[in-house]
Parts: sequence; C-alpha cells; structure tokens
Amino acid sequence: MEGRSVWKKLLDLIYPPRCVICGKALPLNADGLCAACAKGASERLRRYLAVGTHSVECRAPWRYHGPIRDAIFRFKFHGEHSLAASFGKQMAQCASGFLPLDAVVPLPVSEPRLRERGYDQSVLLAQALAREIDVPCRELLRKIRDNPAQHTLPASKRAENVRDAYRADGAANGLRILLVDDIVTTGETVRSAAGALFDAGAVRVSVCALAFSLEEDRQGGPGGAA
Repeated sequence: MEGRSVWKKLLDLIYPPRCVICGKALPLNADGLCAACAKGASERLRRYLAVGTHSVECRAPWRYHGPIRDAIFRFKFHGEHSLAASFGKQMAQCASGFLPLDAVVPLPVSEPRLRERGYDQSVLLAQALAREIDVPCRELLRKIRDNPAQHTLPASKRAENVRDAYRADGAANGLRILLVDDIVTTGETVRSAAGALFDAGAVRVSVCALAFSLEEDRQGGPGGAA
C-alpha cells in the first residue's frame, strides 16, 4: 500500500492532476475539481415539476454552460466514462437531501440509440451516484419509443414527443425513487418518466441531474437537453 502511494506521488509530480471539467492543473491531493468548477457546482440548483397530482423536486449541481457543458458533451458523446465518478460525487451532494431512498433509477435511452452509442450515460451517472449515497441502482424504467431527440425540437413540441415514451417495472411499487438524468431543460422528459414510475406505484420520485439548461444557454451549442 505504501509503495503504491509513493509511486502515485511520483506520478503526480511528473503528471500533475487536472480538473476533470476544465483541464486546469490542480494542486497535489486535490479532489478532481479546480476551485472555479467546484464553486460552480456549489450552486445546488433546484426546480419543481408538476406530475399529475405530484410535485417532483429536481436538483442539479451545475448550469449547462461553459466548461461543464463541454465536459458533459465529452462524457455523453465521446466515451469519457471516467468522468462519471467525479460527476457522481457532485450529484451526491445534491441528492443527500432526498434521503432516505429505496432506489436510484437511470432515465434510459432507447434500444436503437443504445446500440448506436454503445453505452447509456444516465446508467453510468446513476451507478456512480448510487455508490456515493449507498443506495441500490435499479433499472426500473424502459424507453418504449425511439422518439426524436428532445434538443432537436422546439420547447412547444417536447411534451408530445415524450408522452408515453417510458414504461416502469412493477417493482417500483411502494418505492422512494431518485430518477437520474444528465441535462434538464424544459423538464418534459423527466416528467414523462416520473409519471410512469408513479403509475407503477412509486410513492415518491425525486430527480437529480448533472445540469439545468435554460433555452438561451443551449442555442447553437453541443449536446442535448431534455
């Protein structure tokens, strides 16, 4: 153990650790984020969505712009899976206020999109977050329609685009669930998924995302928002 620690210190001297978000060099023993990116994550954003008779609270550590926007794009579309661990830590700080929970549930992509991309970024986020808060990660949702990506549509078309797009497993019955997605813009995607979980008997659904995006934040930018 001590030998590995010395070796790691030598590697850190030769290759200083860098912020996982913006790439800035970090002091030794830093926890993955530079001061500026950590400060951005400290905003702990909060929104509420009406889902039938339920009020669903959504939280996120970042706004979808600047370095975090680029980092999410790399994670979501360029296979930088290692970012999930750092993202999960920041999301866990937001999610701690939702405890106790029975399950962390990723908001899934469709089967065709999963085959195309090769991985589901929400599953990676949910697994990382679940480890941090010591709650089981359970894939209780299935996307049953391969609808157009939300970010390709105007806000007025998004609710219809995701209506009845998700089906929840009956095992959701009686559970307090934390639903995990990467980006929330209008909230229609998470509203549809949360509705499916309530229909399956979930007693509480909360949402934790990586970032909240305003429409003006996403004009002409990379990535996609729900």
